[in-house]
Amino acid sequence: MSCDNVGVISIESLMLAIVRYVRHLDSTVHAIQIKIKLCQLVETMMQRRDDLTFRQEMKFRNKLVEYLTDWIMGNSHQVNIGDICSMSRRPTRTAIQRIIHSNQTTNQNSNKAPTPLFLRSQTDVDLDQASMEAVAALLAGLPLQPEESDRGDLMEAKSQLFLKYLTLFMNLLNDCSEEEQDTAMDPNRKRSTSNLSALRNCTVQAMSNLLNANIDSGLMHSIALGYHKDPQTRAAFMEVLTKILQQGTEFETLAETALADRFERLVELVTMIGDKGELPIAMALATVVPTQQMDELARVFVNLFDAKHLLYQLLWNMFSKEVEIADCMQTLFRGNSLASKIMAYCFRFYGQQYLRDLLYPLIMEMVVMEKEQKESYEIDPKRIEEGEKLEDNKRHLMLITQKVFNAIVESAHAFFPPKLRIMCHCTYEVISMRFPQVHSIHATGTVIFLRFFNPALVSPYESGIIDEEPSTKVKRGLTLMCKIMQNIANHLLFTKETHMRTFNDFLKTNFEAGRRFFTEIASDCDIPDTGNHSLSFINDANVLALHRLLWNNQEKIGDYLSSSRDHKAVGRRPFDKMATLLAYLGPPEHRPLDSQWSSMDMTSTKFEEIMSKHNMHEKDEFKSLKNLHIFYQAGTSKQGHPVFYYIARRYKVGEINGDLLIYHVLLTLKPFYNKPFELVIDFTHTCAENRFRTDFLSKWFVVMPEAVYQNIVQAYIYNCNSWVREYTKYHDRILTPLRGNRKLVFIDHPAKLHEFIEPDQIKLPGSTLSLEEDLKISNNALKLSHKDTKVTIKVGPNAIQITSAEKLRVLGHQVLLNDVYYASEIEEVCLVDDNQFTLTISNESGPLSFIHNDCDNIVHDIIHIRTRWELSQPDTVTVHTKIRPKDVPGTLLNVALLNLGSSDPSLRSAAYNLLCALTQTFDLKIEGQLLETTGLCIPANNTIFIKTISETLAANEPHLTLEFLEECIQGFGNSNIELKHLCLEYITPWLPNLTRYISQHLDDDYKQQRFCRHTDENKRQKVALILDKLITMTIEEVEMYPSIQAKIWGNIGQVADLLDMVLDSFIKRSVTGGLGSIQAEIMADTAVALTSANVQLVSRKVIGRLCRLIDKTCTSPTPTLEQHLMWDDIAILARYLLMLSFNNSLDVASHLPFLFHIVTLLVCTGPLSLRASTHGLVINIIHSLCTCSQLNFKEATLKVLKMSLAEFSLPKFYQLFGISKVKSAAVSAFRTSFRPGDRSFTMSAPEHEKLSLSSLETIVDALLEIMEFDQCQFQASVKDIPNCDWLQQWTDLSKRFAFQYNPALQPRAIIVFGCISKTVTDSEVKQLLKIMMKALESFTDLVLIEAIVMCLTRLQPLLRSDSPIHKFLFWVAISVLQLDETSLYAAGLALLEQNLHTLDNMGLFDIKPLEVIMIETREPLEWHFKQLDHAMGLSFKANFNFALVGHLLKGFRHPQATTVSRTIRVLNQLLSITVKPTNRDKFEVTPQTVPYLAALVSVSEEVRSRCHLKHRISQYMMTESPSSDSLNAEIPQMSTTSGGSSNSSSGSGQSMPSTPAPPVPPPTVPIAQNNTLPMATPTPKRQKSWDLLDQSAMNTARGMQKGNTHLSQGQPANSPKVCWRSLDSEPVRPPLSKTNRSSSMPLPCSKKDVKSGLAVRVGRGSVSNENNVLLDPEVLTDYPTQVLVLTVLATLVRNTTDENEARILYEYLAEASVVFPRVFPVIHSLLDAKINNVLSLCHDQAILNAVQSIIQNMIACEDVSQQQLSYLQSIGFGGLWRFAGTFTKSAPSDTAELLVNCLEAMMMENCLPGDDLDILNPYPSSLGISSNLNLSSSMSSLSVSSMHSPTDKENVDKNGAAGGNRMRHGSANNIQSKNRTGSFKKKGQ
Repeated sequence: MSCDNVGVISIESLMLAIVRYVRHLDSTVHAIQIKIKLCQLVETMMQRRDDLTFRQEMKFRNKLVEYLTDWIMGNSHQVNIGDICSMSRRPTRTAIQRIIHSNQTTNQNSNKAPTPLFLRSQTDVDLDQASMEAVAALLAGLPLQPEESDRGDLMEAKSQLFLKYLTLFMNLLNDCSEEEQDTAMDPNRKRSTSNLSALRNCTVQAMSNLLNANIDSGLMHSIALGYHKDPQTRAAFMEVLTKILQQGTEFETLAETALADRFERLVELVTMIGDKGELPIAMALATVVPTQQMDELARVFVNLFDAKHLLYQLLWNMFSKEVEIADCMQTLFRGNSLASKIMAYCFRFYGQQYLRDLLYPLIMEMVVMEKEQKESYEIDPKRIEEGEKLEDNKRHLMLITQKVFNAIVESAHAFFPPKLRIMCHCTYEVISMRFPQVHSIHATGTVIFLRFFNPALVSPYESGIIDEEPSTKVKRGLTLMCKIMQNIANHLLFTKETHMRTFNDFLKTNFEAGRRFFTEIASDCDIPDTGNHSLSFINDANVLALHRLLWNNQEKIGDYLSSSRDHKAVGRRPFDKMATLLAYLGPPEHRPLDSQWSSMDMTSTKFEEIMSKHNMHEKDEFKSLKNLHIFYQAGTSKQGHPVFYYIARRYKVGEINGDLLIYHVLLTLKPFYNKPFELVIDFTHTCAENRFRTDFLSKWFVVMPEAVYQNIVQAYIYNCNSWVREYTKYHDRILTPLRGNRKLVFIDHPAKLHEFIEPDQIKLPGSTLSLEEDLKISNNALKLSHKDTKVTIKVGPNAIQITSAEKLRVLGHQVLLNDVYYASEIEEVCLVDDNQFTLTISNESGPLSFIHNDCDNIVHDIIHIRTRWELSQPDTVTVHTKIRPKDVPGTLLNVALLNLGSSDPSLRSAAYNLLCALTQTFDLKIEGQLLETTGLCIPANNTIFIKTISETLAANEPHLTLEFLEECIQGFGNSNIELKHLCLEYITPWLPNLTRYISQHLDDDYKQQRFCRHTDENKRQKVALILDKLITMTIEEVEMYPSIQAKIWGNIGQVADLLDMVLDSFIKRSVTGGLGSIQAEIMADTAVALTSANVQLVSRKVIGRLCRLIDKTCTSPTPTLEQHLMWDDIAILARYLLMLSFNNSLDVASHLPFLFHIVTLLVCTGPLSLRASTHGLVINIIHSLCTCSQLNFKEATLKVLKMSLAEFSLPKFYQLFGISKVKSAAVSAFRTSFRPGDRSFTMSAPEHEKLSLSSLETIVDALLEIMEFDQCQFQASVKDIPNCDWLQQWTDLSKRFAFQYNPALQPRAIIVFGCISKTVTDSEVKQLLKIMMKALESFTDLVLIEAIVMCLTRLQPLLRSDSPIHKFLFWVAISVLQLDETSLYAAGLALLEQNLHTLDNMGLFDIKPLEVIMIETREPLEWHFKQLDHAMGLSFKANFNFALVGHLLKGFRHPQATTVSRTIRVLNQLLSITVKPTNRDKFEVTPQTVPYLAALVSVSEEVRSRCHLKHRISQYMMTESPSSDSLNAEIPQMSTTSGGSSNSSSGSGQSMPSTPAPPVPPPTVPIAQNNTLPMATPTPKRQKSWDLLDQSAMNTARGMQKGNTHLSQGQPANSPKVCWRSLDSEPVRPPLSKTNRSSSMPLPCSKKDVKSGLAVRVGRGSVSNENNVLLDPEVLTDYPTQVLVLTVLATLVRNTTDENEARILYEYLAEASVVFPRVFPVIHSLLDAKINNVLSLCHDQAILNAVQSIIQNMIACEDVSQQQLSYLQSIGFGGLWRFAGTFTKSAPSDTAELLVNCLEAMMMENCLPGDDLDILNPYPSSLGISSNLNLSSSMSSLSVSSMHSPTDKENVDKNGAAGGNRMRHGSANNIQSKNRTGSFKKKGQ
């Protein structure tokens, strides 16, 4: 059959008409056979596609697919009316069964039998197959074209349509599978296996074609089928994937740039040049485009062709066509053709600036001459004005014309636009070809002047040449000038106009110049390169306009191409490509009409101003609303007015901001406020969710400008329904202005709308217009309600329409209502009888009842559309993550490998074939292991094969790693347990490949480096995303938890380069969950698996990270560590450490210093469980030391470590670690917050559990003993580990933190530094003093000051003996006592005691008295110290010893017993030191010793026994045994040197034999009976408790001596000869072994100690008791001394609360009242209140007697001339009694300020030696921690902006301002005398 004429006529309308007709046939066998034949016809049509012509092929084929899929499984899912049993495709009751009910009577009367699915007729079977074959043919290369979505997203609409077809096809495959199974069991089934196979194959082919052509919208919706629970579904999908791979699907359409690529291809198609230079698509579009769109098309063509460097080709084709149809040269380019439009646009676009540059100065010259010299250019005698001379005007016109013409001609060489040269050349060429007999160059010149130069000259202002309107005379001159130059271009003389003939000579003169000019611009033209130039067009308005023009005219283009004479030459391929591209791109955006905005247009309402002020138009919510296309402008009406559309159903109340909608409407209407326009309101399917609330409805009338209502011509109400009618009735009052308004026109059918708007200009949504297609209409139905209504029932493919047959009143108009119900809304159809049925609709108040004669068919049709809708709905919608082109191989590879391990043999075969196709399509290097075939038998146990394939691909195709792993994780959750295990097996080989994406491959070229870094960063982010997904999988997959730990994290732990990123991900996820959350605990647990493969590497990374985090807290310090932003990270990593610390997973041999460093900084911080974790970490560290094979410790060392394990588990260490309330630290450490009722991770620790510095000292000492002992053994046994000097590393770490500001950690670091240092330099001590000075400036961080003082106490014995710092520390200690703060006083007293011991052991006091030495020391700073003395009221200059005692008396009032004991020891120590130069008995009363004896008399019985009363015999002393409480017991035996022992060994004649002190009995409480004195009065309570404490210390020391021989072997050979024993209390813990350090005070051993060993001579020299009287006027001859002695006694009695002490003191005061009667009145006021209190309340007879004696002596010796208390002030001791009282709570800021001045003076006067410190990075490079401190030259090398100083307070100041005159943000190194800004200062400056 000849097909010559077939390709000329389109068969689309014919085929659609036939299909629509057949669709309405009934279900008889004959009708089914017709459908089968029609399907075969469609298939044949697609086979002969190249011989046919289609106008809108894609739309046509999409419509056919929609119609033909309606026949697939059609009869198998229809219900015979009255039957409900045959509806199910599966045994379970489906939704279809639930929606259909029938009356019992009808069932009984019905003779129709049900048709079970598997017993259908052969014709039904054949129809399914024929339909699928036709659909498969139609879907080949067919982009889906859905109707416009109401939600505005085209891709989403395409995805929904894809899902609809895919689900239908999958249901058909399921039926085939079920029927195959039934056929196998029952051979009597009608359908043969071959038929089933054929149907299945064509269905798979259809699915493949569907997915192949719509891969962008379909793949991510269908890929989940690869993990479907049904194996047959999976197998079918495997086949689909295999086919699309074999078909060569273009996966590039999945790219993010797919839209831009399609636009670019569209431009390339339009600009495509044929073999003969023709432009088929462009010329076709140019031919069919409407006249009103030619201007736009001209703009689009010129811009796009020019961008592709094809402008010449465009102009040639367009001009050739223009010249071809021209009758003569005179009509060229003068019509309204596209060529003329293109030429005009080129002149305007390319020549505008040229004309302005050329003509502006010339025209402005005319304007100026006309204004200044009144020049005129009029040459017509009839028009010349009075006073003007004709000849002058001719001369003026000729001169200016010549000037302008010359300028034009000369510009040809200079700056005539190149693009215009191209156009002129093209014009010249086409005219020469068409009219060879004429002078083509003259014709070209004619066009140039007519279209280009002269229009600009005639209207220079309108053309933009000049900026102001010229005068009439100038305009006349320009017009005449243009006439002259046009004749030059035409090469013609003037003949008709007489007054113009004068210029003929001028014309002749310039003809030649004009010809040369035209020749120049038309001949000399370089045609640019026509090669391919790739550009991005996605945002180009020209491309969007091209899309719109092609879409709207594609049918006309098809007609033109098929009927043109070049059809055979060009072929249909360009048009087919264009149609396909347009189908992929979808319909264009509605383009609003262009509008000239005037000043009136721009007026804004107040509402607009408010919205604009808040930039609402820039917000994403507003942009989303615009994309919904609720209100838009598109097209024009028949009257030429712009038409606006409001689609009511797209507005959702509650979802869309109503104010934004009003604003959008206002902005859209704004250009047309003052012009007539028309409005279409689409009420299709509008319901309550689309309503305007009452207040919002009113707002429209208020906000909308009045001009809008005035200029609206018509408002067309389309598809008004019952709900709208009720809404208007409810809001009748508000809508009153609209009632009866003639501008309202109600439209009930599109045909009526055509009366007002042309069909091609109607821009209603496609979903609205499609409701009128393919309807089955049932007229004369009756809708039953309270008032029965005649209606028409229309059943369409997707919806039912109930249209009223009678008009009802709405807003005063008679209206036909049309209610639309979509198939998805139908809930139930119930056939009541033959003539009545009910319809239940969702969201309707009740069922709708209808009466009609043909109810059976109506119900059948309704059931059909509902059934079709349900068949196309997937059970679950699983949307895969966005798939890009490069994701495809990895994604499909996982689908294949995972299903290859299935238990279903057919699925395994399908997966194998997919794997084969995959490797072939993407050329994967599998080394020939795969070969696609049919009938391959693959065993179920093929795990090894799958793993081998995976390993090979992982090695050969590592670029697939990211996408493959991502898909593995995606599919993991959708698999069963068996496949999950398989997935873990084949995922493992790919994990090491992740390192490819995190290493930076930098090129030498800088640009390449930048590119690589950018690329690497993107890849790193992808790796981080994969790690995050693996973490999520670990957390969520509870059953697979052990396997994931072993397979995933165990293998990742082996990849060193990944660990940093893995730890980042772990910490990030842990912080997200919070400390103690399930996530955080699982991450810490997973860290153990990570470490198992590489203990050293992972442990180093974790420890290094934690150290780095702690280090970073110094850059932005906070008062406590828990308040820092990094606290969560730190706490979580601390939990990681606990998890890793078991079984030496922390590699303690390499990291012990860092672990101890971390412990000391974190101990007793955070919630209870974290404190328990820190304790558990220490236990596990010690345990690892015991069990570590790397550390070959001896049995003795292991024994010590085991003792440590036991000791750290004791309750006293629980208290030190802040977990005293915990029963088991191990249990608490692993108790997490997700357990019900437990708040251990969130609960704050109680106040009393906060760590004290003394507790920290104890912990550090315990850790130090372990480290020192172990290090000695470790160094002896292990030689292969570098940098194993643990103690030095720990010391460096502590020093690093000790010397930089961090209030949370600096005090701890200072304590640790003091405890563990083996040596100390003057510079380090000096730096500590600087830090203390800065801390004292604000006096807010008392803990830091206390830590420094405690550290100095520890460090002083380590200083070189000749360091002058020793002496200055005495004054530092005294100054700390003066601060009057409880904790600081205790620390300062300890420093003083240590200082005295150290100086004494150095022998400084053997010759020179203490007073002389110390006064000499402070002499250079006397002015500053004198201020301190004055402030305290204690003058060291006036009386050194009494001033010293005045500071120590306060120690008796200290709340801690240890401090009271230390006070007594220091007084005794001072007493001994004072008598050393004179070798006297220390109990001998002298002016120098009496201050100390007076201070001790109430607490030391030996002092009382040796310094008795002269005039009174104390009853208290008579009852005590003199030997029962020797002062020798006050000094522990470990104290090496004291005054008494020194004198005893000196051989003094006053010496007495040494006798050991007896044991101290426990204290007893005095009991008074019958108001008589007791027989035995106990020793004072403080003295007793102190004695007990020291007795315990002596017992401990004795125990040490016994065990010393055994343990001395472990002492390092290089240990300095330093012994250390605390003098204040029993140690918290006994030492584990004798090492070079312990938990006590270090004392350099003196020479005398070498001789005497540890034994101390306890005997004392004595003086005669008769001669040694404490208050002896012969000795105390000096009046001030007498006053001071009495003041000391009075001060003691004034402040004591102990009755025994009071009794003693009153005895001595009574004696003083006798001995010094003239002195006593000075202290009277001190005793007055106390005596009155005693007389009122005391019942102790001894006290009363003493007081009575005092009173009597005072009365007897009363003298008005006696001194008062003010006398103390005069001698410099006004503060003696004041300071010795109780501790004040107010901060003594003045004293601190004075102390700061003293310390500053020490630095400035160079009293303290030592240079600035160099704090080096203590971390080894293996930990990867860079130093925060850059102190290569000195600490002052840091800038303030980059690093905080060691004492930087400003960052914790909430107000950020420095207090006082001092700025506290700098270093302590830079000390200035005035304003200490604290900035660091380099050496030498």
